[in-house]
Amino acid sequence: MDRASTCFPSSFNARRIVYRRYSWLQIAVIVALVSATRARAAVPAYLHDALAKFITEVPPQWAFSLTTVQEGRRTGEHFDPSKSPTEQWSLLETEGRKATPQDIEKYFRYKARRMPGPIKATFHKDDIEPGTLQLVRENAGHAVYHCTFREVSSNGDKMLGHLSLLLTINKRLGYVERYRMTLDAPYSPVFSVKMNELVVTMDFSPPDGIRPSLPTRSSSHFTGRIFLIPTGENITNRYFDFTRVR
Repeated sequence: MDRASTCFPSSFNARRIVYRRYSWLQIAVIVALVSATRARAAVPAYLHDALAKFITEVPPQWAFSLTTVQEGRRTGEHFDPSKSPTEQWSLLETEGRKATPQDIEKYFRYKARRMPGPIKATFHKDDIEPGTLQLVRENAGHAVYHCTFREVSSNGDKMLGHLSLLLTINKRLGYVERYRMTLDAPYSPVFSVKMNELVVTMDFSPPDGIRPSLPTRSSSHFTGRIFLIPTGENITNRYFDFTRVR
């Protein structure tokens, strides 16, 4: 047997192995593409539209008034993003009464030093893990979906990994009407703090062609402990008097 004949089988087998590997790679790519296409097709149009438009905070062009009730204490504020950061917030009422000049001066010092700028959202729509969206229930007008968050959030918040989210979708108008975020199990963000319960909700207005969907009401309920001392908090916010200022 000459050298050519001895080399041929070996070369042929090598090419066959390469082709086999290439074929499996092609199959894997095709399967992945088909799966992705089916996943996109499985998402209803109303859900796709709602998530595309979903904004979890007040858009930066809008001024608004905010009433906060915390453990029975009521505060009224106004936010105007067209002003400088230290002047964007103003106090309207405190303890259920109109704010006095002394109240306003104290409030301004607090806000200017500690809490300037807009209210930051707890999460953003890109933090949602789309592969976890599951339909819980629906009727002719609404659908409720359960989902969780990505392992790495947009702001690096590890807390989101311990929370679940319910989205109520208005099917007719294609927007998120409400979200409800809950703590899956007791969690300690730091050694001295333990969170037993956390429930955060936010309601949104329907878009009307002039204004986008905007927050109307939010609430949070928390129980836990700091060191060994039990603690809890209930807060309700109402958003109103929206005006586009830029």
